[in-house]
Amino acid sequence: MIGPIVKRLRRFRRQDEGTATIETLLWLPVMLAFVALAADAAFVFFGQNQAYRIVQDANRSLSVGRFQTEAQVEKYLTDTIGAFAKHVTAETTIQSGMVTSVVKIPVNDLIATNMISSLMNFDLTVGGTQFVEY
Repeated sequence: MIGPIVKRLRRFRRQDEGTATIETLLWLPVMLAFVALAADAAFVFFGQNQAYRIVQDANRSLSVGRFQTEAQVEKYLTDTIGAFAKHVTAETTIQSGMVTSVVKIPVNDLIATNMISSLMNFDLTVGGTQFVEY
């Protein structure tokens, strides 16, 4: 009875058909985490670029007279950026013939996956300045 069991154990120990599968299963979570990090970083940079363009557009609109007050610019910024980031805050000031807008967006609003949300617990600040044309 011991002979057949020992033979099977020796044969099992010599087989190497499943080694690539085991290595793949060990590395798969690391690779998925890396892809998630890369995707989230891309979404953050894309959101930053979108917010910057919207800030430039809003400042230009106030500069040429499309908007009359800072409050209108802030509402435009929060409404427009709010389409892709829920918790956005905006502040606009006019000093010395310059309109300056600063927008703060929580990075957690921009990421696609929540796998690494603990690393993304900060605000993204986007600002822009434009001369006011009289």
